[in-house]
Amino acid sequence: MKRFIFKPFVLLAIALTVISAYLLGWSQIFTVKAVQVVGSPNALSEGDILKMSQVKIGGQLARINTRSTKENIQEIRWIREVDISRNWIDGKVRISVKAREPIAYFNTEQLQGQTIDSQGELFVLPGFSNPELPVISSATPAGALEANELFTTFPDDFRRSITSMVATTSSSFLLNATLKGRNIKIRWGDSAEMNLKIAAIDRLLALPENKKITVIDLLAPHAPVVR
Repeated sequence: MKRFIFKPFVLLAIALTVISAYLLGWSQIFTVKAVQVVGSPNALSEGDILKMSQVKIGGQLARINTRSTKENIQEIRWIREVDISRNWIDGKVRISVKAREPIAYFNTEQLQGQTIDSQGELFVLPGFSNPELPVISSATPAGALEANELFTTFPDDFRRSITSMVATTSSSFLLNATLKGRNIKIRWGDSAEMNLKIAAIDRLLALPENKKITVIDLLAPHAPVVR
C-alpha cells in the first residue's frame, strides 16, 4: 500500500489556508466596524436600507454575500442601483445607492406621493416633492408614460397651466388646466395637432360668450365643442 508523504511546502500551504479561513470567517480581526450608506435621501430611508441589507456591526466581513445583499436592498422600490464595497483594513462596509428619477406623480389618489420613472416603475421616493411635475392618472403605467411624453412636448406657458392629466387610454387624454383664472377641463384626445388645439383653446377663451365655459372638447380640433 502506498504511503502519502506531504512535502513541507504542501503542509505550509494547507496551514496557511486553514489560518486564512479562520481569520476571515471566525476571528474578530476582520469584522464589520461600521456601515456607511451613500445616496440615501434622508435618515429614515437610510434606516430602511440598513435593515434590508442585514449587515450587522460585529459580523464577519468575509461572510457578507454582496449579491444577495444587493438583491435585498433592491426590493426597495425607489432604488435603481446598488453598489457594495468592503474595506478590509478599517472594517467599513459602504452601501452606495442611486434613486430612481420621478417624471410624474402617478395615481396619487391610490397611494399618496407615488411617482413613476421613465421605465414605468412605480415608487414613493422618501422626502420627495416637486410641484412642477405633472399629476397623472391612468389605468396602466404605459398610459402614464404616454401622458408624460405629451406633457413634456407642450409649450412652457401651456404646460404650466396644466394641473393634472388623465390617460383615458394609452392614446387619449383629459387635461385639467387653469387658464385665464378659470378651471377648464380639456378633452384633448390623442397627441396629434398640438398647435391647432392650443390655438383653438386660446380662440375659444377669448370669445365673450364663452366666459362661463368649463369644458373644451378637442376630439375634433377643427370643430371644437364647449360646455
